[in-house]
Amino acid sequence: MTLEPAVVISAIAACISALSALIATWNYHRERLNQKMTAAKWKKEYFADLLKWSDESIFLLSQSLHLCELDPRKMENNKFFELKHELRINLSAQIDRGRWFFPNYAIEKHGQHKHEAYRGFRPAVLDSLVFAYRAVSTLNYSDNSQNIKMREVVANAKRLFTSEIQKVLDPRSRDEEFEKITSKVDEA
Repeated sequence: MTLEPAVVISAIAACISALSALIATWNYHRERLNQKMTAAKWKKEYFADLLKWSDESIFLLSQSLHLCELDPRKMENNKFFELKHELRINLSAQIDRGRWFFPNYAIEKHGQHKHEAYRGFRPAVLDSLVFAYRAVSTLNYSDNSQNIKMREVVANAKRLFTSEIQKVLDPRSRDEEFEKITSKVDEA
């Protein structure tokens, strides 16, 4: 039995068409995976910058907390004043750097007379640094009798910061997402 050339050509064309559809589907899934990986890479880079900023912030909050415990009278040559001054500068700069990650919200409802970055309401994560800055600003550099009271203010600010930044960094879901994407890479 001989097959008609048209039947053979039709069968080959059908196989090529099916193979092309299969390759297109595979390419589509591969491209979607590449897009997800690119998005995950961008997100990882963003979170790396945010993590660096939050690490610096928590260090400054820890410094603030422990500065409250120091007795200025036991320090030489106005060292307490110098530490306080440097810490205030660093906290102030850290607050403003944080605005790059956490811009104010409701900017049309509050502070229209202010510069654009300062309009609206500050996010709680930045409030925590502001609370610490204000507490450090009130520390007395000659008598620590009132300074220890500021320790609780700074401790609360540190807990608020940790809670707020953990909501954003969300380490549990990022780990799960990373595992999910990398398992698909192994399958592809």
